[in-house]
Amino acid sequence: MDTAKPNAAALQVAQLIQRLTGGYYAHAAALEVARDARVKPLFSKVIPGQIVPVGFVPHKDGRQYPYHFHHFLEQVQINAELLEDLQKTWLIGSLLTIGDALLKYGYFDRAPEIELVYHLRNGVAHGNRFHLDEKGLKRLDKYPAHNHKTPFRTDTSRFEIVAALKGHPVLFDYMGPADVLDVLSAVGVYLWRMGHGEPLRPEYDLGL
Repeated sequence: MDTAKPNAAALQVAQLIQRLTGGYYAHAAALEVARDARVKPLFSKVIPGQIVPVGFVPHKDGRQYPYHFHHFLEQVQINAELLEDLQKTWLIGSLLTIGDALLKYGYFDRAPEIELVYHLRNGVAHGNRFHLDEKGLKRLDKYPAHNHKTPFRTDTSRFEIVAALKGHPVLFDYMGPADVLDVLSAVGVYLWRMGHGEPLRPEYDLGL
């Protein structure tokens, strides 16, 4: 089995992945709460100087910009396109953030699941479509990108980047939210093992 010396950078990125994947569940839970009509009465207080309940968004200089709380809460409940945008936002931000963190360390050993994140990250950064230009195709020839050796996949959730995916939508077409979380979690586990100098491919992964 492959092993590695303890790697502090790998552990740091693994912890980032853990925070962001956990954050998606918190994000999803918050959206579920926002969609429940029973939430509106909980935020009915009108502060002095306002005529409706408001929330605030801070300016850089410390000023608070008010917005109509009930109006924008209702948008989550009635606007299907906005809800889909909100569901994508966390995953897009996570892929960009994790991809940038992996880039800082040269994508470590270029394991297939790490390379899978590279192509997903580039896809969401280019209009949510796989961006397989000449450079990307050469990289793919040298470093395969798939989740075939990870514990977070089944026969119906095996993903591999191939040239034919060029221009194909990433979210939510090629992958659903849970599929992205599975890939990120697999990379997190792999880097956690690398960070602690443990076997990178446990016995239950060998030969799969």
